[in-house]
Amino acid sequence: MKNTIGTVLLALVLSGCANQAAIGPAGDLDWQQHQIQVAQLQNWELQGKLGFKNALQGGSANLSWLQDQKQYSLSLSGPFGAGSAIIEGDQYLARMQQGDQIYSNSPELLAQQLTGLAIPVDALSWWARGLPSPTEAPINNLVSGPSGEASSFEQAGWQLSFSKYSRKNNRNLPGKITGQLGEQSFKLIVSAWSFPQP
Repeated sequence: MKNTIGTVLLALVLSGCANQAAIGPAGDLDWQQHQIQVAQLQNWELQGKLGFKNALQGGSANLSWLQDQKQYSLSLSGPFGAGSAIIEGDQYLARMQQGDQIYSNSPELLAQQLTGLAIPVDALSWWARGLPSPTEAPINNLVSGPSGEASSFEQAGWQLSFSKYSRKNNRNLPGKITGQLGEQSFKLIVSAWSFPQP
């Protein structure tokens, strides 16, 4: 029974990762086990700082991100016109409040309006944990560390790097995530993880 459950979980978690670069039998097994463990974290909160830039502009903001299954609430404070912004929603629709203005659109369009980056917000909720998004194209060029966690991979055109791992809630989670797509780039520095009960 345990083997059956493990097989089903593995199939679900890895559904989006079929075309990964070969990393060897032992490393591949460690990476698969790491993904299963971390993907079980469906309710989490992180505090940190998000830096972003494109060919025309750049900036940074303090970030508080609360993820509850598919729902999220991001609070950003920094160099925005009104000083802060709150984005709430799911992978399909989001609502952003910036000062007295309220906007509603897809998460990607709101993120682009705020930062100038065409970044997939739902994928970022996976990348923040050092995992590939199961809703995006399979990853390429996976490099994993000795304990199975990802050091880097490419997904949805973004070249992603993960470092400063630490043990949180019995899992290894990254403290620094960087991404680059052409002239667009972001850097997420996590200062604290917490895990509210569902």
